[in-house]
Amino acid sequence: MLRSFFLGVAAIAVILPPALGAPAAAAAPPAIPAADPAFDRVWARTDQLVSAQNVTRSWFWGGYPFARLDEPFAGTATGTRTVEYYDKSRMEINDPQGDRNSPWFVTNGLLVKELISGVVATGPEQTTIQAPSTQPVVGDWTPQNHAPSYAALGNVASLAGSGNRAPNRVGSHVAETLDAAGQVGTSPLLASAPGTRLGTYVAASGHNIPDIFWSYMNAQGPYLDGRDLRTGPLVNWVYTMGYPITEPYWVRARVGTSDRDVLIQAFERRILSYTPANAPAWQVEMGNAGRHYYDWRYGATRPGQLAPPAVAVRIVAPTAHIDTRIIPTYIDHGAWQVADYAAGWLYGTPQPGQPGNSVFAGHNNWHGEVFRYLEFMQIGDAFTIYTSDNVAHHYQVTEMYKVPEQGVDRAQQVANARYVNNTPDERVTLITCWPYTTYTHRLIVIGHPVP
Repeated sequence: MLRSFFLGVAAIAVILPPALGAPAAAAAPPAIPAADPAFDRVWARTDQLVSAQNVTRSWFWGGYPFARLDEPFAGTATGTRTVEYYDKSRMEINDPQGDRNSPWFVTNGLLVKELISGVVATGPEQTTIQAPSTQPVVGDWTPQNHAPSYAALGNVASLAGSGNRAPNRVGSHVAETLDAAGQVGTSPLLASAPGTRLGTYVAASGHNIPDIFWSYMNAQGPYLDGRDLRTGPLVNWVYTMGYPITEPYWVRARVGTSDRDVLIQAFERRILSYTPANAPAWQVEMGNAGRHYYDWRYGATRPGQLAPPAVAVRIVAPTAHIDTRIIPTYIDHGAWQVADYAAGWLYGTPQPGQPGNSVFAGHNNWHGEVFRYLEFMQIGDAFTIYTSDNVAHHYQVTEMYKVPEQGVDRAQQVANARYVNNTPDERVTLITCWPYTTYTHRLIVIGHPVP
């Protein structure tokens, strides 16, 4: 059956001069810095579950980091800091020797503020200046899109001092509009849209937040704490958003071939948008400030580009009659989940092709019984795991074990849990219950890469 299995005390590492007279050779692009697991941990808290379609909600960061690089930043030991760009924002590590348990070890760039002002932070007190971004804050970058640009938001943003601060208007509804030139108008009809009541006033920056955004910023739901599945507040809104720097405004945005009414509000770090015409789970979304900022700052040079990470998507084992999809599973109330109608990849173990122990579990007598015939595999049998980058990873069975699980003491459970521990070598571990009718044991099948 294998509905879940005991974790024990096993710790799984979450594994990431030219010749005279000759034309000068083009400078090699800077090396992409090594991945820091702290970035992935912040991303995974909210967006791993979105990526795996375990939850239906909009992205807080985006599907994966599309660039990683060392940006100039005064005051650090190297004069740089490592950053990762996501569609919605940028993560930064200012002090790699700092407290990794601090929620501020990874910070979240003030990108929207910089896009509007044109002032790029290159240190705690250092800046460079470039023209504010002319990218529309929402919708497509086409002549048909009449949404305001970041530069146009400069007409209504409170970037310094008390300029453009708003009075407390809690209880009223958002009727204000903003055109492509940053000129304010009104539309009482739009004020009737659900959620447009101004319910919160942030005195620190002098702006009102509508209920629809405030609910999103304070939403609760499933999230990941390392490998553990929990439920609670998804984000700290000040950390994620920063303070609001404009009032909310209705804009007319072109998305694809259609024009839509979209409510937007700029915060120091993010743009929030509300599109009533969208499906409910996608009505409130983060704008693509990370992507917009990267394009604005780097243009055609595009340093540090990353490919999407490869993840296991399918396992085929002919002698065990296995051909099934793979989905991530997590620790829930101290035990690993087991996927229904699929093989489950134990989140946090390495992906196939990486050093370490990639662990997969599946039911043997219910909910798809995808590992029903795993017991018939033998030493030397072959199996293949396919990853999302269209690579086939071939393995050969090298070890098989049947270990008692039902009614055993904690010492035996802990001993069994060692099979999900990480290893220095690349291997795959497949786990199910055994035998078919009583499932008193765990069946462990270990494979190593085919040379």
